Amino acid sequence: MGLNNVCFLPADRNVHPVLNSRMALEIGVKFNSVLTAKINNIIGDNRREFMAGKIVVIGGGIAGISAKLRNRKSKLVDENPFMVMAPRIIDILRGKSIDFAKINRNLDYTGKVTGVDLDEKTVNINGKNIAYEKLVIATGHSQKYDFINGSKYIHGFSGLDDALYLRNQLVSRKKIVIIGGGYLGVELAGAMQNASITILEAGNRILAGLPLKFSDYATQLLEKNGVNIELGNPVDEVKKDCVVSGTKKFDSDITLFAGGFTGNLPEMKQELKTKNARIVVNSFLQSVDYPDVYAAGDSMLVDNGGFIPMSAIIARSSGITAMENAMGGTKPFVPNNFANIIRVGDQYFGTIGNIFVHGSMARIIKEAAVALSINHAREV
Repeated sequence: MGLNNVCFLPADRNVHPVLNSRMALEIGVKFNSVLTAKINNIIGDNRREFMAGKIVVIGGGIAGISAKLRNRKSKLVDENPFMVMAPRIIDILRGKSIDFAKINRNLDYTGKVTGVDLDEKTVNINGKNIAYEKLVIATGHSQKYDFINGSKYIHGFSGLDDALYLRNQLVSRKKIVIIGGGYLGVELAGAMQNASITILEAGNRILAGLPLKFSDYATQLLEKNGVNIELGNPVDEVKKDCVVSGTKKFDSDITLFAGGFTGNLPEMKQELKTKNARIVVNSFLQSVDYPDVYAAGDSMLVDNGGFIPMSAIIARSSGITAMENAMGGTKPFVPNNFANIIRVGDQYFGTIGNIFVHGSMARIIKEAAVALSINHAREV
């Protein structure tokens, strides 16, 4: 099935509310078929039934779940009995119940990983050591902004607690400055209403890691909503009531950090080569220091692999590849982020393959991808 079979509606066509769920299901089924075929093509579909001993997977997000589903004999560990669907955190900010972003899934061990001994090959969970022969680390991301002068006045945005905090604060605090004009900064700016919002971006355009059309389209939508976009404005200092950039000062009741993510690795007894709290891996997603350790999703940084934008597709395919190779495979990871949809308020746009889509089509593709991730979580 080619991509053209998926995009059979014009991007700007209005979808009648009664037909929306039926159309979403039809397009979702087609999109998910393409997604599965694409990932199988990336990683190969040679289903290995052997494995080199006990494999432990730390992290029950999309990458970890995908690894677990590839090898159900592996042991999945996470401290939360539920998975947070990252695309839905924005919905919590906009008023949805927190349960809307929580997806229950089964774990082999529920508990906090308090340490990993890479030499003894054990993972400590709630004070108990669990032995492994191969380890897959897929512990997601975190934010780091303590390098900014005045960081104590900055609020992060990466989880449910952050969404609830900001939602409550917006009742009375109306001047918002967002540091960073990437994915998160753009979606945050689009989600907040009845507020004066400024995006401070150090570069010369927002969504700088994506094609220019993304930047232009997002700028158009945001400015139409009254968002002030300040380009070429790196942050020098954050104060309680303002953000300083060069000679400019931007008044702020709340300053949010959206300047990128780092890894979120568990504590390890031995030193492992990392960069930005991500494990440096070779093309097989294998640690360059410890060959029995693999990483996927936000926990990996492919050595000499160039920039790899994180997405659900990348998380899923890297989780599968990491498990394949932990089981004895030798399949290089080839990133292919062939579907990329961004949300600004109630507007959706992006690409599937080389096709730019927006409106109802983009929204349905986004929701189909989220539904696929939810289904996988429930299959564990």
